[in-house]
Amino acid sequence: MRSLVKRPETSPIDELRREMDHLFDEMVPFSWLREREGNNFDVWAPNTDMVETDDEYVIKVDLPGIPKEDVNINFKDNRLTISGERKKESKEEKENYMRRERYHGSFLRSFTLPNAVKEDDIKAKYRDGVLTINVKKAEESKPKKVKIE
Repeated sequence: MRSLVKRPETSPIDELRREMDHLFDEMVPFSWLREREGNNFDVWAPNTDMVETDDEYVIKVDLPGIPKEDVNINFKDNRLTISGERKKESKEEKENYMRRERYHGSFLRSFTLPNAVKEDDIKAKYRDGVLTINVKKAEESKPKKVKIE
């Protein structure tokens, strides 16, 4: 009589692939992190560029796939705070498998601006997944050229 052997639910190749995914996710701290084995990664920090010119501060925040309705911008006591939440679900079905991924979590970036700014003249635009915020400097904080006598 032939004995029955239960096959493992996943192949060694699938296990290796899963371990490699875990390794790469841990090496990139601000990627689209997933919930894994008791570790709940639900906060992330989007990439941000900040440039100072003579007239203003320009802040660009990468928020791909996040609708502008899920983004909040606040300014108080020279601190600019950008926060929000991402919710994304993708589903792929084929003849012999189904793949579903969900990404969720809140984000928060906060910047203390070093000089006085025009609080009433802060402008924000959101286009192609990039949030651009322009913060005008107050007249007293702009650099002044000093004439040499």
